[in-house]
Amino acid sequence: MTTLGPSTTPGTYEFQVLDQLHDPNADKWSIPQIDGYINEARKKIVMDTGCLRTLQTAYFTAGIEQYFYGQASGGIIVAGGSGYTAPTLSFSGGGGSGVAATLGVSGGAVNTISFSSFGSGYSSAPTATISDATGTGASVAIGVVNINTYDVLNISPLWGTERYALKWSPFRNFSAWWRPFLASSYQRQPAAWAKYGDNSFFIAPPPDQSYPVEIDSVILPTPYVTGDTTTVDVIPVVNQDPIKFYAAYLAKHNAQNYGEAETKLNEYTRTMRECVSVYVGRLPDPYEDPD
Repeated sequence: MTTLGPSTTPGTYEFQVLDQLHDPNADKWSIPQIDGYINEARKKIVMDTGCLRTLQTAYFTAGIEQYFYGQASGGIIVAGGSGYTAPTLSFSGGGGSGVAATLGVSGGAVNTISFSSFGSGYSSAPTATISDATGTGASVAIGVVNINTYDVLNISPLWGTERYALKWSPFRNFSAWWRPFLASSYQRQPAAWAKYGDNSFFIAPPPDQSYPVEIDSVILPTPYVTGDTTTVDVIPVVNQDPIKFYAAYLAKHNAQNYGEAETKLNEYTRTMRECVSVYVGRLPDPYEDPD
């Protein structure tokens, strides 16, 4: 097995895949084609092994029970400042758009944040800028659930100095057990969660206030752009070797060389299994005695 180094870049993968295809000069397959296969293979290894595990930090919003990937999840007032009369809030960066919120003031200090839109397309938290003619010193922090989230394993809100895990259950059970009351009439400290579809999760009871939260998740890798020669892959080194085989499989399959394609797919399957350590799934009840 050829193990790729810790500084694996698109060029490294291109060399590896073209070598597998016996096409070192990219005569039969163009570099953009090869890069497309590499990106599909990088996504495949993460989906099969969960190797790109990420602990996201975000915020729950009072009264909100469903959280979509790519949206802002909420925010907190980090500092209230002083002298504010009519502050406005604008957002920039994060890869998305559309998030909008207003600020409340008490005694010249910013003390509340209310979202009118949670936006979409965010892969990281946008920068929040407060503008006011007289005020100074206030700041807010925004959290998002990464749009590239593939799977959520565990969710842990922070309550004071404690971090506790929510109980997971399939949505059918979750809806029956935890959602008998409407979010507008029953808000408490969250205790349970369920994934819903491919791009959101629910929590219950709906939060009675803003809570910082950690989301144990699997994130799909950002695709390489053809011509990029410097970006180092975020996929762990131990999981990189199968990528060249799956990319070669895609190339051979699309060329209708089905016998060779099957050989490359078998190599992918073999090396993928070798590089899997532990893909930890969800813990249904973190408070149940395993014995």
